[in-house]
Amino acid sequence: MRINNPYKIVGIVATIVLIGSSCRGQEATKAAKGGVEDTVLPIGQLKGKYNAIEDIWENPDTAYEQFIRFDGESLATFHRTDANGDLGTVGIVDKTGKVIVQPNYFSTTTKPHFGFFEVQDSKQRVGLINEKGVEVVSPQYESIFLDASLMAIDSTIIKVAKDGKQGFIDYNGAIVVPFKYQVLDVAGKNRIMYMESPQHWGLMDYNSKIMTDPVFTFSNIFVDGKMVLQQADGEEYTLYEDGKIVKK
Repeated sequence: MRINNPYKIVGIVATIVLIGSSCRGQEATKAAKGGVEDTVLPIGQLKGKYNAIEDIWENPDTAYEQFIRFDGESLATFHRTDANGDLGTVGIVDKTGKVIVQPNYFSTTTKPHFGFFEVQDSKQRVGLINEKGVEVVSPQYESIFLDASLMAIDSTIIKVAKDGKQGFIDYNGAIVVPFKYQVLDVAGKNRIMYMESPQHWGLMDYNSKIMTDPVFTFSNIFVDGKMVLQQADGEEYTLYEDGKIVKK
């Protein structure tokens, strides 16, 4: 998912609606100045105080945005500022002034999804920050699919895309299924449907062990250990989790 379109401009801060496969409908805030990603020391706490009447954090430090609005939410985005007061990279802060996401990113989702904030650098590469503020995946992927339908099948892995191919990582960012195929779908625990070419799907496990050749015209998910698929002859077949294929 490239979290770069469409743009809804609010003042000089652009709010991006995520339109990719992950975090559908969730908002992300983009730094107003592109390409501002200087390395800075981590900041744990903003100076200043929370103004409950205005629902804002009042920050006297001119290195950062001075009036940070929560708009009824528990978290807010805040920006680094330059000598001219222009907004730079963005992070996340709570109402105690604790910095949750370091202000080092070009954009960030405003709420965690499945335990992660999605962040993006100026090259539109996506990474993940957990709710403790730890960068578990540096911005490097074209897309990260924090999708409810995928998580419902196996919540221990996350589908990602890089260089035009898809793979899966775990919650620590380690690669589980390498980037070999253009499209992958979770079919069940330790079961992946892989697309070798359009309308040529097969089944493999998380170790990339091929369990069936790509003889099916679409993918599906296992229900009670089996699924119904179709081959190029138009006939339907039952595919079992162990790779056994039975014509219906």
